[in-house]
Amino acid sequence: MSRNEAEALGPEAIRALRGEQSRAAFARQLGVTPLTVYRWELPQAAAQARRPRGRVMEALRQLSEGGQPALHSLPRPSSSLFRQDVSREERARLSPCLTLLQRADWRTAEDTLLGLLTSGALRTPAARALAAGGLAYVYRWGFEDARRAFTVLLPHLDEAEAGSLPDAAAAHVHAMAANLFASPDGRIFDAGKVNVHVARAEALLGPHVFSSGEVRCHLRVAELAAAFYLGTPELIIRQYGRLEEALMGVADPTLRLLASDGVAHETAFRGEASLATRRFRETAQAAARVGYAFLEARNLGFLAQRRLDEACEPDEALGLVRRAREVAWSGQLPRGLSFVFAARAEADALMRLGRFAEAEAVLDQAEAVTEELRWTPHHLVGQRARLLYLTGRYADIRELAARISRYDGPVQQPLTRAYGCFAEALADWAEGHVQRAAEGYASAHARALEVGGWPYLRRDSLIGEVGTRAAAFQLPEARAALRRARSMLEQFPSAWHTALLHRQEGLLLVREGRWREAREKLEASLATFSLAGDQPEAALTRRTLALTARALGEAGTETSLAQSEEELRRYGVTPPLDFNADLPPAQEAPAPEATPRLGAESLVVPFERLAVRGMGAPLIQRELVAVLEGLFPGRAPRLEELDSQGRATPLLGEADVLANEWVEFGDGCGRRLRVGVAGPLPADGRALLSALARLAGFALEVAVLRGFAHAEPPLREPESAPEVPGFIAASPAMRKLKTELAGLSGSRATVIVTGESGSGKEVVARALHQLSARAERPYVAFNCAAVPRELFEGQLFGHRRGAYTGAATDHPGVIRTAHGGTLFLDEIGELPLEVQPKLLRFLENGEIFPLGETRPAHVDVRVIAATHRDLGQLVREGRFREDLYYRLQVVPVHVPPLRERREDIIALARHFVNQLSPEGREPPQLGPDALAALVAHSWPGNVRELRNVIERSLAFGSLPAVLGADRLRIIG
Repeated sequence: MSRNEAEALGPEAIRALRGEQSRAAFARQLGVTPLTVYRWELPQAAAQARRPRGRVMEALRQLSEGGQPALHSLPRPSSSLFRQDVSREERARLSPCLTLLQRADWRTAEDTLLGLLTSGALRTPAARALAAGGLAYVYRWGFEDARRAFTVLLPHLDEAEAGSLPDAAAAHVHAMAANLFASPDGRIFDAGKVNVHVARAEALLGPHVFSSGEVRCHLRVAELAAAFYLGTPELIIRQYGRLEEALMGVADPTLRLLASDGVAHETAFRGEASLATRRFRETAQAAARVGYAFLEARNLGFLAQRRLDEACEPDEALGLVRRAREVAWSGQLPRGLSFVFAARAEADALMRLGRFAEAEAVLDQAEAVTEELRWTPHHLVGQRARLLYLTGRYADIRELAARISRYDGPVQQPLTRAYGCFAEALADWAEGHVQRAAEGYASAHARALEVGGWPYLRRDSLIGEVGTRAAAFQLPEARAALRRARSMLEQFPSAWHTALLHRQEGLLLVREGRWREAREKLEASLATFSLAGDQPEAALTRRTLALTARALGEAGTETSLAQSEEELRRYGVTPPLDFNADLPPAQEAPAPEATPRLGAESLVVPFERLAVRGMGAPLIQRELVAVLEGLFPGRAPRLEELDSQGRATPLLGEADVLANEWVEFGDGCGRRLRVGVAGPLPADGRALLSALARLAGFALEVAVLRGFAHAEPPLREPESAPEVPGFIAASPAMRKLKTELAGLSGSRATVIVTGESGSGKEVVARALHQLSARAERPYVAFNCAAVPRELFEGQLFGHRRGAYTGAATDHPGVIRTAHGGTLFLDEIGELPLEVQPKLLRFLENGEIFPLGETRPAHVDVRVIAATHRDLGQLVREGRFREDLYYRLQVVPVHVPPLRERREDIIALARHFVNQLSPEGREPPQLGPDALAALVAHSWPGNVRELRNVIERSLAFGSLPAVLGADRLRIIG
């Protein structure tokens, strides 16, 4: 193409060629990254704009002429000695290796595959390519050694490129190559080649290709990894949901774990913080069960960082990192990027304890790993800069900023240099150059937006800009930065970062002369830092509070200031040269108060403490008790949970101190709580206690809606769970579910059970009932899809005789029938819209209004609902009330389909054979061929279909001693 033609192919022409396709699809077609397409479409004057050239230009020319780009048209000869498929003997030799990979038995798989490749037993190129791909899989996903994996795969990649392999083998090789080029290793990582190999693998896939579902899942894993390591939020968001969709056709448990790890990262990047925490924890648990050291260690490291953001105790995070180190050591894993992420969390936790020398040593080790990998160091810049800031090494911050700004490595270069701008701003602020620092933070934020909007750098830069703008007396600009920072914390909640923002806002309020409000923000910041166990930041906040009190002319402030500075010296923290030291005196100092400050003003700080973004329900409960201890010293506050009969379960506080002032409140999702103190209280104390209880209720409800409702389960599950008749749990997923159900045995919370039709949702509901204290009381099941619409309300809530035409007798309704026990509402998605408000009222306060009655009836019932429908979609379509949806989502439980827990198939089949055999007759044994047929079936009808197959097979003819495959009546 001539130069004139190249210039004509500008942004508008590129957009016209792309048409309705997404950038990702268009990029795959051309073998480039979506970021490259994005840059082509920028105005030519933009700094990031690029123009296509070379082979890509030729491909675009072919597209513009109505053809298809030749970029991916591989030579595929129709007949060749090299295109013969894997022989039966070779398949028999390779099959055990696949089993070893699925079990994450990496050492044995490595030995077996090496033996096959060196023995000469694999004669066809396809078999050797599959074995080499399996060995590369071991090195990449078993030992986190991408370079070794690449060395093994490279010769067979050339064969796949030349079209010398059958489609199935070539697709596997290209999928493995895509994952290797998406590895976090600067010598290998190449997002463009990831797209090329993804496109080539997808072109080879089809219904005839063995395990195409697994290959597609590998391709989605590679695409997501490339998007993350490019540091491009737009690409990450475009990938959202594709990996979970690809999991639908995957049975390989190891691959499912890899995909679960990717989904957890997707979730974290979308700001769904609590869900990400839960997924990291679940993936670590599942990896531990199968002995998958790499993924267990990796997810423990990310879990530690997530928990630190949620203001956990530093020792908890250190425990998680310690376990990650032990797992990595036992698995003989090299120090890869997973080590870097774990080290970042470890250093963060150590700094919160004031153990700066240890934190610096950890960061040094992690930085050595990034240099060895030739990877971007920006993941460590925030922790390193903060450590230098706290220890007063401002020249080192500036040297760090200069080094990061000069980064010329192959990975995330623009984003890394933006972090250099952030570190430079921190150095300016520490040295008192506040105006320059403010501009630096604003520049770091702008540069983060230029390279796609990396949210973590944006959040840190905005928080820094708030304080520096205030210090420079740029108050309108500081207010604007504060609004943007609050918005970022709404999207990416973090209790620790919220505390930091509260402190910066306090400094802004001081500059605005709003002293009382400033002190309230600082007190809220101090409370959260103290709760998070961050001792240096708490000490810095106490110093700022002391300086504020001195400016207000309060007595005793010099002593408080001296104590806080002595505390800082003890931790080795150098107070920064910010604007705290020269606070102007306040115009009016408040008069000293002889009595504790109560009333409306005293609610401000508790509100800030209880409304921290990213704080979970357990922390909110602890904060409530801590707030009451401060407001009512010596009154021994207590928090308890109430059941429907008024029985109390202690949660927090001193159980042996009598409380006589109680206030009840709800968490908005079905739980009733009460908080109490030992009286007597001041005149306005009762009103203050009531207001705080209501405030805590609202905070708990918000925590539920944001997904922070419950404390995380322990990482190690109990060795055994109580037996439940009819509940078969052979697979890890069902054993975990059984343990969770046992953990819910003492709860009265509403449970929503989701899963495909026939997967066993009612079995789960019955198990919950049998494990609970209500096991001896009624269990009533009500199918919402089986009742005529006009009879629904009467059947559910009951009616008086004559309440409507045809009501010839009184009917108690299923809710009153279940009084004292459990009500199972099956297919809750079919509940008529007009009935939903009455069910919502019942869930909130335990009251029902039977038809024809004039007074409500109080009923004590635990509700378990189930559905195979997507209730969220029904809410969006206006067919299900949003408030009822959230009331039902107190404890969500998901039952996986049978195809995803194949270990249960044989156990369930044997259970049904025993259950359905005629009484007094010896149940038949399932023959090996029958077991193989059962495991091979896809079971679209789930457990219900399996039961029907066994019942149908036993119904025809006499009962055999052995039930073989010839007697199984599997339809379809």
